Amino acid sequence: MTRQNELILGFPKEMKLQIIKEAMAENNISVAFSLAKILLDAPITKGGISTEEINKALQTKPNK
Repeated sequence: MTRQNELILGFPKEMKLQIIKEAMAENNISVAFSLAKILLDAPITKGGISTEEINKALQTKPNK
C-alpha cells in the first residue's frame, strides 16, 4: 500500500464519501473512480468503505 493510500484511508469516512460526491458533481469521474478503487480494495477495518456506500456516493449527479 502506498503512502498516499494510507493517508486517504486515514481520513474520516464522511470526508472520503464527500470527496467522491464532489468529484462526481464536478464531472471528474476519474478522481471519483480512483478514490472508490482505493476504498474498495482496503478492508473496512483499515479505512475501506462498503460497496453500497460507495455506489450511493457515485450516483451524485453532475452540476450543470
